Amino acid sequence: MAEEDPNPLEVLEKGGVFASQHRFTIMLLLYLHKRAGFTEVQRLLDLTPGNLDHHLRRLEEIGYVRTRHVLDWRPLKVVEITKLGAAEFREYAVNLRQLLEQVT
Repeated sequence: MAEEDPNPLEVLEKGGVFASQHRFTIMLLLYLHKRAGFTEVQRLLDLTPGNLDHHLRRLEEIGYVRTRHVLDWRPLKVVEITKLGAAEFREYAVNLRQLLEQVT
């Protein structure tokens, strides 16, 4: 019996990080803007604070983003993409584009 072909999207990335729509969108937002406030990301993606925090912790664990607290006129949690995160997301996007070009 032949083995099933792997899912092409799973082959694109290591660890399935971008398989989550929310993590993919967080990374896309940060890739385009480099950094954003926690509440801004929460509002744009329509996520609860707990849900967003869960996804950010996962991305932080693997080194794709970092969060820090800054003091402005009020405390603010800022989320930034790391160099590793930007490189991995760019590679994933290129591979995804190539895959989509094969489909059409």
